[in-house]
Amino acid sequence: MNYRRIIFDQLYKNIGKKPILVLYGARQVGKTTLIKSILAKFSHTLYLQGDDPRDAMLLEHQSAKELSELVSGYELVVIDEAQRVKDIGVTLKLIADNVKQAKVIASGSSSFELANKLNEPLTGRNRKFCLYPLSIKEIVDAYGKITAGKNLDSYMTFGMYPAIVNAVSREEKTILIKELAADYLFKDLFLFGDIRNSFAFEKLVKLLALRIGSEISYTELAKEVGVSRNTIYGYINLLEQAFIIFRLTPLYTNKTKEVNKSHKIFFYDVGIRNALIGNSDPIYLRPDKGAMFENFFIAEKIKELAYGISSKEIHFWRNRQGAEIDFIESANAGREIFAYECKWRTATVSPISFKTAYPHANFECITTENVVEHFMRK
Repeated sequence: MNYRRIIFDQLYKNIGKKPILVLYGARQVGKTTLIKSILAKFSHTLYLQGDDPRDAMLLEHQSAKELSELVSGYELVVIDEAQRVKDIGVTLKLIADNVKQAKVIASGSSSFELANKLNEPLTGRNRKFCLYPLSIKEIVDAYGKITAGKNLDSYMTFGMYPAIVNAVSREEKTILIKELAADYLFKDLFLFGDIRNSFAFEKLVKLLALRIGSEISYTELAKEVGVSRNTIYGYINLLEQAFIIFRLTPLYTNKTKEVNKSHKIFFYDVGIRNALIGNSDPIYLRPDKGAMFENFFIAEKIKELAYGISSKEIHFWRNRQGAEIDFIESANAGREIFAYECKWRTATVSPISFKTAYPHANFECITTENVVEHFMRK
Protein backbone atom coordinates (compact mmCIF):
# COMPACT_ATOMS: atom_id res chain seq x y z
CA MET A 1 0.00 0.00 0.00
CA ASN A 2 1.31 3.43 -0.97
CA TYR A 3 -0.04 6.12 1.31
CA ARG A 4 -0.94 9.67 0.39
CA ARG A 5 1.22 11.61 2.84
CA ILE A 6 -0.09 14.83 4.32
CA ILE A 7 3.27 16.54 3.84
CA PHE A 8 3.22 15.90 0.07
CA ASP A 9 1.56 19.22 -0.82
CA GLN A 10 3.85 21.26 1.45
CA LEU A 11 6.97 19.74 -0.03
CA TYR A 12 5.73 20.06 -3.60
CA LYS A 13 4.67 23.70 -3.22
CA ASN A 14 8.02 24.68 -1.73
CA ILE A 15 10.15 23.39 -4.60
CA GLY A 16 12.05 26.40 -5.89
CA LYS A 17 11.34 28.66 -2.93
CA LYS A 18 14.76 27.69 -1.58
CA PRO A 19 17.47 26.08 -3.72
CA ILE A 20 17.72 23.11 -1.34
CA LEU A 21 14.88 21.32 0.40
CA VAL A 22 15.94 18.81 3.05
CA LEU A 23 13.61 15.99 4.06
CA TYR A 24 14.36 14.61 7.50
CA GLY A 25 12.74 11.69 9.28
CA ALA A 26 13.55 8.44 10.98
CA ARG A 27 14.44 5.25 9.15
CA GLN A 28 11.70 3.62 7.05
CA VAL A 29 9.06 6.31 7.54
CA GLY A 30 8.61 6.48 3.75
CA LYS A 31 10.92 9.31 2.65
CA THR A 32 12.05 7.64 -0.59
CA THR A 33 8.48 6.70 -1.52
CA LEU A 34 7.36 10.27 -0.91
CA ILE A 35 10.19 11.72 -3.01
CA LYS A 36 9.46 9.38 -5.91
CA SER A 37 5.81 10.43 -5.86
CA ILE A 38 6.97 14.04 -6.18
CA LEU A 39 9.40 13.19 -8.98
CA ALA A 40 6.45 11.73 -10.90
CA LYS A 41 4.99 15.25 -11.11
CA PHE A 42 7.89 16.40 -13.32
CA SER A 43 8.99 15.29 -16.77
CA HIS A 44 12.72 16.12 -16.65
CA THR A 45 14.37 15.06 -13.40
CA LEU A 46 17.65 13.73 -12.04
CA TYR A 47 17.60 11.12 -9.28
CA LEU A 48 20.91 10.31 -7.60
CA GLN A 49 21.48 7.76 -4.85
CA GLY A 50 24.26 8.48 -2.42
CA ASP A 51 24.76 4.79 -1.69
CA ASP A 52 25.43 4.09 -5.37
CA PRO A 53 29.20 4.58 -5.82
CA ARG A 54 28.79 5.88 -9.37
CA ASP A 55 26.22 8.46 -8.34
CA ALA A 56 28.29 9.50 -5.33
CA MET A 57 31.34 10.04 -7.54
CA LEU A 58 29.35 12.51 -9.64
CA LEU A 59 28.93 14.67 -6.54
CA GLU A 60 32.16 14.23 -4.62
CA HIS A 61 35.22 16.49 -5.11
CA GLN A 62 33.54 18.44 -7.90
CA SER A 63 34.06 22.09 -8.71
CA ALA A 64 31.20 24.59 -8.84
CA LYS A 65 31.35 24.50 -12.64
CA GLU A 66 31.21 20.68 -12.77
CA LEU A 67 28.27 20.58 -10.35
CA SER A 68 26.48 23.26 -12.35
CA GLU A 69 26.89 21.21 -15.53
CA LEU A 70 25.57 18.15 -13.72
CA VAL A 71 22.32 19.59 -12.34
CA SER A 72 21.47 22.51 -14.64
CA GLY A 73 18.41 22.16 -16.85
CA TYR A 74 16.53 19.71 -14.66
CA GLU A 75 13.13 20.60 -13.25
CA LEU A 76 14.04 18.78 -10.06
CA VAL A 77 17.16 17.07 -8.71
CA VAL A 78 16.87 14.53 -5.90
CA ILE A 79 19.81 13.23 -3.88
CA ASP A 80 18.59 10.28 -1.84
CA GLU A 81 20.78 8.73 0.86
CA ALA A 82 22.59 12.07 0.73
CA GLN A 83 24.47 11.37 3.96
CA ARG A 84 26.53 8.78 2.04
CA VAL A 85 28.08 11.48 -0.15
CA LYS A 86 31.36 12.80 1.21
CA ASP A 87 31.19 16.52 2.09
CA ILE A 88 27.57 16.65 0.96
CA GLY A 89 27.03 19.91 2.82
CA VAL A 90 29.73 21.69 0.81
CA THR A 91 28.47 20.12 -2.42
CA LEU A 92 24.93 21.38 -1.84
CA LYS A 93 26.24 24.82 -0.85
CA LEU A 94 28.12 25.06 -4.18
CA ILE A 95 24.97 24.05 -6.07
CA ALA A 96 22.85 26.57 -4.18
CA ASP A 97 25.33 29.39 -4.77
CA ASN A 98 26.22 28.68 -8.39
CA VAL A 99 23.23 27.08 -10.12
CA LYS A 100 20.57 29.54 -11.18
CA GLN A 101 17.12 28.48 -9.97
CA ALA A 102 18.47 25.29 -8.43
CA LYS A 103 15.75 22.90 -7.27
CA VAL A 104 17.17 20.11 -5.15
CA ILE A 105 15.69 17.77 -2.56
CA ALA A 106 18.16 15.98 -0.28
CA SER A 107 17.14 13.14 2.00
CA GLY A 108 18.50 10.01 3.62
CA SER A 109 17.78 7.04 5.84
CA SER A 110 20.04 8.38 8.60
CA SER A 111 18.60 11.81 9.27
CA PHE A 112 20.77 12.25 12.34
CA GLU A 113 23.92 11.84 10.26
CA LEU A 114 22.56 13.99 7.43
CA ALA A 115 21.63 16.86 9.75
CA ASN A 116 25.14 16.93 11.20
CA LYS A 117 26.60 17.30 7.71
CA LEU A 118 24.18 19.94 6.42
CA ASN A 119 23.42 22.36 9.23
CA GLU A 120 26.34 24.77 8.93
CA PRO A 121 27.09 24.78 5.16
CA LEU A 122 23.44 25.32 4.18
CA THR A 123 22.55 28.15 6.54
CA GLY A 124 19.99 30.33 4.76
CA ARG A 125 20.01 28.15 1.65
CA ASN A 126 17.62 25.39 2.66
CA ARG A 127 14.15 24.69 3.97
CA LYS A 128 13.62 21.72 6.26
CA PHE A 129 10.74 19.27 6.32
CA CYS A 130 10.17 16.26 8.53
CA LEU A 131 8.29 13.07 7.72
CA TYR A 132 6.99 11.03 10.63
CA PRO A 133 5.58 7.51 10.82
CA LEU A 134 2.08 7.23 9.38
CA SER A 135 -0.56 9.34 11.07
CA ILE A 136 -3.99 8.04 11.94
CA LYS A 137 -5.44 10.44 9.37
CA GLU A 138 -3.25 8.97 6.62
CA ILE A 139 -4.33 5.48 7.63
CA VAL A 140 -8.00 6.49 7.60
CA ASP A 141 -7.51 8.02 4.13
CA ALA A 142 -6.10 4.68 2.97
CA TYR A 143 -8.38 2.19 4.73
CA GLY A 144 -11.37 4.09 6.16
CA LYS A 145 -12.41 4.94 9.72
CA ILE A 146 -13.89 1.53 10.53
CA THR A 147 -10.72 -0.37 9.67
CA ALA A 148 -8.53 2.19 11.45
CA GLY A 149 -10.66 1.90 14.58
CA LYS A 150 -10.54 -1.90 14.54
CA ASN A 151 -6.75 -1.89 14.23
CA LEU A 152 -6.08 0.72 16.91
CA ASP A 153 -4.69 -1.90 19.31
CA SER A 154 -2.23 -3.02 16.64
CA TYR A 155 -1.06 0.55 15.99
CA MET A 156 -0.40 1.05 19.71
CA THR A 157 1.46 -2.25 19.98
CA PHE A 158 3.54 -2.31 16.80
CA GLY A 159 3.51 1.33 15.76
CA MET A 160 2.78 3.21 12.56
CA TYR A 161 5.74 2.61 10.25
CA PRO A 162 4.41 1.82 6.74
CA ALA A 163 6.03 -1.60 6.39
CA ILE A 164 4.78 -2.64 9.83
CA VAL A 165 1.23 -1.40 9.20
CA ASN A 166 1.30 -3.33 5.91
CA ALA A 167 2.53 -6.57 7.53
CA VAL A 168 -0.29 -9.09 7.93
CA SER A 169 0.65 -11.24 10.93
CA ARG A 170 1.60 -10.34 14.51
CA GLU A 171 4.71 -12.47 14.10
CA GLU A 172 5.90 -10.47 11.09
CA LYS A 173 5.10 -7.16 12.79
CA THR A 174 7.06 -8.25 15.87
CA ILE A 175 10.12 -9.17 13.80
CA LEU A 176 10.02 -5.95 11.77
CA ILE A 177 9.70 -3.60 14.75
CA LYS A 178 12.52 -5.35 16.63
CA GLU A 179 14.79 -5.02 13.59
CA LEU A 180 13.91 -1.36 13.20
CA ALA A 181 14.53 -0.56 16.87
CA ALA A 182 17.93 -2.25 16.64
CA ASP A 183 18.76 -0.24 13.50
CA TYR A 184 18.06 3.01 15.33
CA LEU A 185 20.36 2.20 18.21
CA PHE A 186 23.18 0.35 16.53
CA LYS A 187 23.31 1.65 12.96
CA ASP A 188 22.50 5.30 13.63
CA LEU A 189 23.26 6.42 17.15
CA PHE A 190 26.11 4.12 18.12
CA LEU A 191 27.91 4.70 14.83
CA PHE A 192 27.40 8.44 14.45
CA GLY A 193 26.54 9.73 17.90
CA ASP A 194 29.98 9.20 19.47
CA ILE A 195 28.47 7.06 22.21
CA ARG A 196 31.32 5.71 24.30
CA ASN A 197 29.27 3.78 26.84
CA SER A 198 26.80 1.66 24.89
CA PHE A 199 25.63 -0.18 28.02
CA ALA A 200 24.67 3.07 29.77
CA PHE A 201 22.97 4.38 26.65
CA GLU A 202 20.85 1.24 26.22
CA LYS A 203 19.92 1.31 29.89
CA LEU A 204 18.80 4.94 29.61
CA VAL A 205 16.67 4.24 26.53
CA LYS A 206 14.89 1.38 28.31
CA LEU A 207 14.31 3.50 31.41
CA LEU A 208 12.77 6.23 29.29
CA ALA A 209 10.61 3.66 27.52
CA LEU A 210 9.34 2.35 30.85
CA ARG A 211 8.51 5.86 32.09
CA ILE A 212 6.46 7.35 29.27
CA GLY A 213 3.81 9.63 30.69
CA SER A 214 5.73 10.17 33.93
CA GLU A 215 7.80 13.16 34.90
CA ILE A 216 11.49 12.46 34.81
CA SER A 217 14.43 13.66 36.88
CA TYR A 218 17.74 13.95 35.06
CA THR A 219 19.55 13.62 38.36
CA GLU A 220 17.74 10.40 39.23
CA LEU A 221 18.32 9.00 35.74
CA ALA A 222 22.02 9.75 36.07
CA LYS A 223 22.18 7.84 39.36
CA GLU A 224 20.32 4.84 37.96
CA VAL A 225 22.35 4.67 34.75
CA GLY A 226 25.66 5.38 36.50
CA VAL A 227 26.79 8.35 34.41
CA SER A 228 26.87 12.12 34.87
CA ARG A 229 23.83 14.37 34.54
CA ASN A 230 25.47 16.05 31.54
CA THR A 231 25.87 12.68 29.84
CA ILE A 232 22.15 12.02 30.34
CA TYR A 233 21.38 15.39 28.77
CA GLY A 234 23.65 14.55 25.83
CA TYR A 235 22.08 11.14 25.26
CA ILE A 236 18.55 12.55 25.39
CA ASN A 237 19.51 15.27 22.90
CA LEU A 238 20.83 12.58 20.55
CA LEU A 239 17.60 10.62 20.83
CA GLU A 240 15.63 13.75 19.98
CA GLN A 241 17.82 14.53 16.95
CA ALA A 242 17.29 10.98 15.70
CA PHE A 243 13.48 11.39 15.90
CA ILE A 244 13.10 8.67 18.50
CA ILE A 245 11.83 10.74 21.45
CA PHE A 246 10.49 14.20 22.18
CA ARG A 247 10.08 16.17 25.38
CA LEU A 248 7.09 17.93 26.87
CA THR A 249 7.57 20.80 29.31
CA PRO A 250 4.93 22.02 31.77
CA LEU A 251 2.54 24.84 31.00
CA TYR A 252 4.00 27.54 33.15
CA THR A 253 2.64 30.82 34.44
CA ASN A 254 3.68 32.81 37.48
CA LYS A 255 1.23 30.88 39.63
CA THR A 256 3.27 29.50 42.51
CA LYS A 257 1.25 26.27 42.71
CA GLU A 258 2.34 24.99 39.32
CA VAL A 259 5.40 22.82 38.74
CA ASN A 260 7.81 24.35 36.23
CA LYS A 261 11.05 22.40 36.21
CA SER A 262 10.06 18.89 35.13
CA HIS A 263 9.87 17.16 31.76
CA LYS A 264 7.98 14.25 30.31
CA ILE A 265 9.48 12.16 27.53
CA PHE A 266 7.50 10.34 24.87
CA PHE A 267 8.35 8.27 21.79
CA TYR A 268 7.41 9.35 18.29
CA ASP A 269 6.31 5.76 17.70
CA VAL A 270 4.85 3.56 20.43
CA GLY A 271 5.91 0.43 18.53
CA ILE A 272 9.57 1.42 18.84
CA ARG A 273 9.02 1.99 22.54
CA ASN A 274 7.46 -1.46 22.99
CA ALA A 275 10.26 -3.12 21.03
CA LEU A 276 12.89 -1.47 23.23
CA ILE A 277 11.33 -2.94 26.37
CA GLY A 278 10.72 -6.27 24.60
CA ASN A 279 6.95 -6.36 25.05
CA SER A 280 4.56 -7.01 22.16
CA ASP A 281 1.80 -8.56 24.27
CA PRO A 282 -1.81 -7.80 23.27
CA ILE A 283 -3.19 -4.56 24.68
CA TYR A 284 -5.74 -6.22 26.97
CA LEU A 285 -2.88 -7.96 28.83
CA ARG A 286 -0.86 -4.78 29.31
CA PRO A 287 -0.73 -2.95 32.67
CA ASP A 288 0.81 0.00 30.80
CA LYS A 289 -1.96 0.38 28.23
CA GLY A 290 -3.00 3.75 29.65
CA ALA A 291 0.50 5.15 29.21
CA MET A 292 0.71 3.62 25.72
CA PHE A 293 -2.54 5.31 24.71
CA GLU A 294 -1.36 8.65 26.11
CA ASN A 295 1.90 8.37 24.13
CA PHE A 296 -0.03 7.34 21.01
CA PHE A 297 -2.37 10.34 21.20
CA ILE A 298 0.36 12.88 21.95
CA ALA A 299 2.55 11.57 19.11
CA GLU A 300 -0.43 11.96 16.77
CA LYS A 301 -0.89 15.55 17.95
CA ILE A 302 2.80 16.22 17.24
CA LYS A 303 2.33 15.01 13.64
CA GLU A 304 -0.87 17.03 13.24
CA LEU A 305 0.78 20.24 14.46
CA ALA A 306 3.96 19.68 12.42
CA TYR A 307 2.12 19.02 9.16
CA GLY A 308 -0.17 21.97 9.80
CA ILE A 309 2.86 24.28 10.25
CA SER A 310 1.36 25.31 13.58
CA SER A 311 2.87 27.89 15.91
CA LYS A 312 1.12 26.41 18.94
CA GLU A 313 3.24 25.59 21.96
CA ILE A 314 2.82 22.14 23.50
CA HIS A 315 2.94 21.27 27.18
CA PHE A 316 1.47 19.20 29.97
CA TRP A 317 -0.02 20.67 33.14
CA ARG A 318 0.30 19.63 36.73
CA ASN A 319 -0.03 21.50 40.00
CA ARG A 320 1.60 20.76 43.33
CA GLN A 321 -1.51 19.04 44.59
CA GLY A 322 -1.18 16.43 41.83
CA ALA A 323 -3.98 17.54 39.48
CA GLU A 324 -2.84 16.94 35.90
CA ILE A 325 -3.72 17.41 32.24
CA ASP A 326 -1.90 15.16 29.75
CA PHE A 327 -1.53 17.51 26.79
CA ILE A 328 -1.91 21.26 26.30
CA GLU A 329 -1.84 23.32 23.11
CA SER A 330 -1.22 26.99 23.77
CA ALA A 331 -1.55 29.76 21.17
CA ASN A 332 -1.58 33.56 20.99
CA ALA A 333 0.75 34.00 23.96
CA GLY A 334 -1.39 31.71 26.09
CA ARG A 335 -4.68 33.43 25.35
CA GLU A 336 -5.95 30.26 23.62
CA ILE A 337 -5.55 26.97 25.44
CA PHE A 338 -6.73 23.53 24.31
CA ALA A 339 -6.44 20.84 26.97
CA TYR A 340 -6.66 17.08 26.40
CA GLU A 341 -6.84 14.29 28.94
CA CYS A 342 -6.27 10.70 27.76
CA LYS A 343 -8.31 7.86 29.24
CA TRP A 344 -8.38 4.29 28.00
CA ARG A 345 -12.15 3.85 28.15
CA THR A 346 -13.96 6.02 30.73
CA ALA A 347 -14.22 9.73 30.00
CA THR A 348 -13.40 12.29 32.67
CA VAL A 349 -13.93 16.01 33.26
CA SER A 350 -11.46 18.83 33.65
CA PRO A 351 -9.96 19.17 37.16
CA ILE A 352 -11.55 22.02 39.10
CA SER A 353 -8.12 23.50 39.82
CA PHE A 354 -7.37 23.68 36.08
CA LYS A 355 -10.75 25.30 35.37
CA THR A 356 -10.03 27.85 38.08
CA ALA A 357 -6.55 28.65 36.75
CA TYR A 358 -7.62 28.68 33.07
CA PRO A 359 -11.36 29.43 32.94
CA HIS A 360 -11.34 30.07 29.18
CA ALA A 361 -9.48 26.87 28.24
CA ASN A 362 -11.13 24.30 25.97
CA PHE A 363 -11.09 20.79 27.45
CA GLU A 364 -11.63 17.42 25.77
CA CYS A 365 -11.27 13.90 27.11
CA ILE A 366 -9.79 11.54 24.51
CA THR A 367 -10.53 7.82 24.75
CA THR A 368 -9.96 4.86 22.46
CA GLU A 369 -13.59 5.28 21.43
CA ASN A 370 -13.23 8.82 20.04
CA VAL A 371 -9.56 9.20 19.15
CA VAL A 372 -9.93 8.33 15.46
CA GLU A 373 -12.84 10.72 15.08
CA HIS A 374 -10.84 13.47 16.81
CA PHE A 375 -8.14 13.44 14.14
CA MET A 376 -10.63 13.41 11.29
CA ARG A 377 -12.30 16.69 12.24
CA LYS A 378 -9.89 18.98 10.42
